[in-house]
Amino acid sequence: MKVKPCLTSCCFFWIGFLACGKPQKESPEKSGFGLEVVEYVPRESSIRLKTPTHIAFGPNNREVITDLKNNRFVFREGPEEPFQVSPVPLRGPHSVVYNPKDKLYYANDTENHRMIAFSDLSKPTIQAQTKKIAGINLHRPHDVVLDPSTGWIYAINPGSGHVFRFTAIGENESAIKVPLQGYARALTFTNGKLYAIGSAKGRIVEIVDWKTPTFKIYDSHDPSGRNGSSGFWAKTGLVLNDAEFFQGFWYATSYFLKQGGAETDFNENKFIRFKTFDDFNKGKWTDLSTLVPSGITPYYLTVNQGKLYLAVFNHGAPGRGDSILEFTPLKK
Repeated sequence: MKVKPCLTSCCFFWIGFLACGKPQKESPEKSGFGLEVVEYVPRESSIRLKTPTHIAFGPNNREVITDLKNNRFVFREGPEEPFQVSPVPLRGPHSVVYNPKDKLYYANDTENHRMIAFSDLSKPTIQAQTKKIAGINLHRPHDVVLDPSTGWIYAINPGSGHVFRFTAIGENESAIKVPLQGYARALTFTNGKLYAIGSAKGRIVEIVDWKTPTFKIYDSHDPSGRNGSSGFWAKTGLVLNDAEFFQGFWYATSYFLKQGGAETDFNENKFIRFKTFDDFNKGKWTDLSTLVPSGITPYYLTVNQGKLYLAVFNHGAPGRGDSILEFTPLKK
């Protein structure tokens, strides 16, 4: 059971019913939602995060943060324990997952164009590594997720749309090309299904059958008609960093930047939630961007023990405002 962090060491704020965001039509009161929000890993903590992209949860309450621009993982054995810096050698990692079947961590070592596996965050030893999966070169691999029921591990090449599947590095490897139409940063495994999250197109692709392969494609409402690997709502539509299903809703983040967004609302729709993919297509979502500080980019989402976690960072000034947020549904 995960213990709630001590609020004396965390910035704490409460969001009850939120104002509606465009283009959502129904009122928050009718949808009946509320969220308690905690700055779970404070921006002023001793580890000084610099572009954190992900938080993962391992055995025995262990927490692992991917700290991209510091080229490292930091970890702790529970929310009330101090963070330690892992000596595992990395360059620009984006995420990590723990596989209880072989007791190994799998991570994308993005700027070294490789996937690695290791057993101990406190040691620099890498058990296995590869720069190719199923004969395809890894190029800045990003997200990595696990199907806990089967042990399949999935990773993604963001530029080419290749999604990889394997049970361990070098074992049972295969790859498919997913119709993402542009840059894609994330994968999500939820409710027994695998999804690829297309950034540039603002597209979510459900991988229905790996062997065929067959897909279901869900495109977001986009009045701009333009694509981009980053941007802001009025210019590019959604630029998805991640999407995660949590207690009846899909939550999604976009790579919106203050830079280049002068005279526009560069925060608009950077953090949204919606009920169905039909709502996603029609723009019937709620804008939750007020939950993330202005000018701060929301990145990967993680669900753990009834709570939703979000890594956020300052793109223009890394290390200023970078933290991990925790969202807990309010009891009705």
